[in-house]
Amino acid sequence: MKKIILIFSLFLSACVHKNEVQKEVNLKTQTLMFAQKHKFSVADVSIVATLSYLNPTLDEGSEEDIFILSFTPNSLELHNLKAFINGREAKIEALEMKDTLLKYVINNSYTKHFKISLPSFKRENALKAKICSLEFACFELNFQRYPKSLYYRSEDVDTQYN
Repeated sequence: MKKIILIFSLFLSACVHKNEVQKEVNLKTQTLMFAQKHKFSVADVSIVATLSYLNPTLDEGSEEDIFILSFTPNSLELHNLKAFINGREAKIEALEMKDTLLKYVINNSYTKHFKISLPSFKRENALKAKICSLEFACFELNFQRYPKSLYYRSEDVDTQYN
């Protein structure tokens, strides 16, 4: 009897762990729908910059527009990195490898991540992000703000809301 209970508890804990891993994979997949890439070269090194708009997939609402800017590979030394959203300068901070925001993006040891945030202006549906640094020419990426009801899928009911 004890063996059966032990096997059942191990099975149950494995299922719970699998559900947590699957939730994280789902978050990363959803964030990819709100990400854009820009490729450029610096000193014969090809760099891919990925900008992910997190607001549509955040667990909790935010009064800020939050983006994750990723550079792969992480060998690029960045000086005077600046980001502008619709012409307003945004706050930029480097993310540590253990930051909770990284659960939304594909993360590896070869990528450098930055959080870009600024107060949200809800009346602006189009978001134009301009990224600049001394190491590369400025580039722009365009995003669209959508109400959560357009892409939210309820976990309780098998109903698609978009």
